[in-house]
Amino acid sequence: MAEWNEEWATEEWRRQADEWIAMVLETYRIAPTGAVEQRFNGLFSTQLTVPTDHGQLFFKATNPGQIAEVAVTATAANLCPEQLVMPLAIEPRRGWMITPDFGETLLAVPSTDHQIWARMLRDFAAVQQHLSGFGDTLFDAGLLHLDPSWLPDYIDEQLVLHASMPALHPLHLPARDAEELDAQLAEVKGMCEFLAAGPVPLSLEHNDLHRGNTFLPTAPDEPLRFMDLGDAYWAHPFSSLGTPIRVMCDELRTRPNDPRIRQVVTEYLAQWGDYGTVDELWDYVEPALRAGKMQQHAMAMRILAGAAEDELLEHADLALRPLAELAQPILTD
Repeated sequence: MAEWNEEWATEEWRRQADEWIAMVLETYRIAPTGAVEQRFNGLFSTQLTVPTDHGQLFFKATNPGQIAEVAVTATAANLCPEQLVMPLAIEPRRGWMITPDFGETLLAVPSTDHQIWARMLRDFAAVQQHLSGFGDTLFDAGLLHLDPSWLPDYIDEQLVLHASMPALHPLHLPARDAEELDAQLAEVKGMCEFLAAGPVPLSLEHNDLHRGNTFLPTAPDEPLRFMDLGDAYWAHPFSSLGTPIRVMCDELRTRPNDPRIRQVVTEYLAQWGDYGTVDELWDYVEPALRAGKMQQHAMAMRILAGAAEDELLEHADLALRPLAELAQPILTD
């Protein structure tokens, strides 16, 4: 287990967490109604449930690679309070936060209904557009930036990094594989430059947008509310289409060019009409999806830094797979 997993399992850590939770409840004059329980403890986070007379609350402690999540979440929610989860309290130095229960997520909706994805992406586009002018504010809160113009150099640096690791390291990439991949990536680097020169402003790239991170509205006209910004970057907003397309393909047992998926993407692009027609904006989708692979890689490397060897062996694919997939078309068969 990683060092932080072991700490989360200790009596001393739990005592400190319980004391902080009790202090937060007292501050809000909320009374506990049962025992605090640890419902999850993994590489990415540990989570506790807190039953109270104001409903169930959720405590989360992030891994060191995602410690900025709590400050980013609070800052972004303050800017977009109707559509993002606002924590009741945060402890930025420890990566702790307590959030209220916003009810069921969109996982309660049948997975065969692609229209729910269209609704989700339309509403998330509103979040991205609202936040697009707050890059410096979110950077100050800890949100890392991956400007598409930086990605060609970043790709080269990461290939060298993986190739230079010891041969037995789980994240090692054999030199021949790195050279072969590098030879295929001129097109991808050009796509990144194309994105950087395009009209769409950078914004919050969720990097893990799916139905389980989106709450059901309490009223038909209420905007959807989103959570879990631990994987997020400040990057090209269209990269947030990556996870929805992949999960829709799995749920619908289809491919990205399925008319239902193209309809969902088209409805998302229609929200960006200030920057071009839908046909014009489609040109930026494939480049953004490829760029999104590097957001996935960067987050995986942050999470795996300091992980134990067994966890590196188990999760190395989180970093190596996006690199391998960089040269593979996503929207074309």
